Amino acid sequence: MEFVTSRLRLREFVEGDYQVLRDMDSRPEMHTYERELPSEEDTRNSLAEYINNQLETPRTTFKFAIAIPPQNDVRGLLKFSRQWEAIREWEVGWAIHPDEWGRGVATEAASKVMDWAFTELDIHRIVAFCHAGNAASVRVTEKLGMHQDGRLRETRWLGGQWWDEYVYSVLEREWKNGANGAGS
Repeated sequence: MEFVTSRLRLREFVEGDYQVLRDMDSRPEMHTYERELPSEEDTRNSLAEYINNQLETPRTTFKFAIAIPPQNDVRGLLKFSRQWEAIREWEVGWAIHPDEWGRGVATEAASKVMDWAFTELDIHRIVAFCHAGNAASVRVTEKLGMHQDGRLRETRWLGGQWWDEYVYSVLEREWKNGANGAGS
């Protein structure tokens, strides 16, 4: 599966992505708000998981490599997974290479996948979670037209302490009505 936007190519991960994925994983700034710095084995296991997800039938997890043509190297990743089947809820998340921060890559990639998902997957709602201190991810969720549903207290353990996170969502009708400016 592949998506193309005006600037990006979102594609499935392949074995050859290990080195660029490892480059992203080994950067401390990539883990300020998420998990601890992963080992080489952790990166290999993550890549194997991304590739194995492609074999699911039906697919409940999509992990896309974000490339910026004409290069094919991974400059970020976008995760999209079913959260709660009964209410047709899915979750979107992203991680972008620090060299691409502030360039709208996460917003453009997420918008493309969310548009496809609301059109093709019969989804009612898409959610996103982010560390309460991650102002960049808050901006992305808001640019996507997502609404803050709440603050979850002390749900992330990172760096030896508990942190709060925000939960955001957008409903199918909101997306299709274009009220967010991204989903038309």
